[in-house]
Amino acid sequence: MTVDGDFKIGRRGGGCSVCAKALGPGTPASSALYRTGAGDASFERRDFCAACFEAPEKRGDPFSWWTAVVPQPEEKKALFDTGVAREFLKRLFQENAPERASLRYLLTLLLLRKKLVKVTDQFVRDGVEVMIANVPPDETAYEVSCLELDEAETTKLREELGRLFAL
Repeated sequence: MTVDGDFKIGRRGGGCSVCAKALGPGTPASSALYRTGAGDASFERRDFCAACFEAPEKRGDPFSWWTAVVPQPEEKKALFDTGVAREFLKRLFQENAPERASLRYLLTLLLLRKKLVKVTDQFVRDGVEVMIANVPPDETAYEVSCLELDEAETTKLREELGRLFAL
């Protein structure tokens, strides 16, 4: 028990405390609290597979218990390597290929959101909004056309970025 009266119970372990069988995802598992000493306010947590918890001689006399299904582990999200993305964007700026304008724009927005690109100016030229951006520490100014992207183009770009950056 902590000073403010809260109990620290801890997380479920990976295996049964009696038979050491793994508590795998999708299987029921029981957790029980046991007093650690007579009249003592401290508790110990033990985790059990269903078979061991159902056997009274194996589970003993817990102070309290609960049963739940072990959840599926969360899928780890791929990490977006911002260093690679910055270098890729700088290369896109240098090449200035018209067929890559939408990719340049989207990648600029992504890195702008992560504060890795700075926009120093914004104006309209021939009816198209243009940003002046740089990728610190390089102070070279690059023009980025702000494009209207439809759903199909956005999906295509998302897939291309996913493939390029292994997302």
